[in-house]
Amino acid sequence: MTEHPKPNTWLFSGDDVLNRSPSRKQMSLSQILKVYESIYDFLVRLASVLKLDGRTILAATIYIHRFYMRMPITTSKYFVACAAVAISCKLHDTYRPPDKIALTGCQIKHPGKQVDQHSSTFWSWRDQLLHREEVILKNLNFEVSVDLPYEITEELLKQQPKDPKGNGFYEKLPDILKITTSKIELLSALPVLVVFDIYTLYGAMLILTVKEAKQKFDDIDAINLPEGYLDSIGVTADECFECYQFVLKLRSLCEDPQLPSHRIVAGTPSIA
Repeated sequence: MTEHPKPNTWLFSGDDVLNRSPSRKQMSLSQILKVYESIYDFLVRLASVLKLDGRTILAATIYIHRFYMRMPITTSKYFVACAAVAISCKLHDTYRPPDKIALTGCQIKHPGKQVDQHSSTFWSWRDQLLHREEVILKNLNFEVSVDLPYEITEELLKQQPKDPKGNGFYEKLPDILKITTSKIELLSALPVLVVFDIYTLYGAMLILTVKEAKQKFDDIDAINLPEGYLDSIGVTADECFECYQFVLKLRSLCEDPQLPSHRIVAGTPSIA
């Protein structure tokens, strides 16, 4: 069984996230969620240019959601995103110089403008990145160690039977866990991991992935979640279902099939 760390002080109630975040004073919930999606899209493009891995970007999105439970969203949101990436790079051994992060972010947001390290626009971004990095760290109380799905995947793969033949679930386990992790990465665009911990979200997306696999391979009736398998993650089916319902709630408040997070749940079956 996966052992949970000490209680997460960065988990809030769903009502807190939906109705009491600092940004709710000046923005509707739908507007907030669309901003989160745009920040995530920016992070993905930033990661592509800087060649960053999913671990680095997922941690950065968690920092951003936690930060915005302390501070309201403003026009500095892309500076905040760059600063979150800089912090995550340092923690996950993917260091990129602040100048490189700032220049890349600046070029992404100003595609029609000639920007280099001599541009005033670049220096503004660089200064803002360094300032926002300090602001984020202070608001997060310097708590930048976060639980990520990759370690869960590694532990579950270690538990795979040596001979999985004849068991559809275990035969497909590497692919199932890879897809589960991909769903979590895309869902990080939304403020799910400030309400549910990574174990519960992992369990919910694992159940959903297995449901989808059963529909895709309807001739293979052996792809079933083994009885008690969620115990190895340390969650219950009820907790996973509650998490899934929250995901659907967020989706219903921000209907746009083009948004990153909607690629997870649009047209997918219920996990009930």
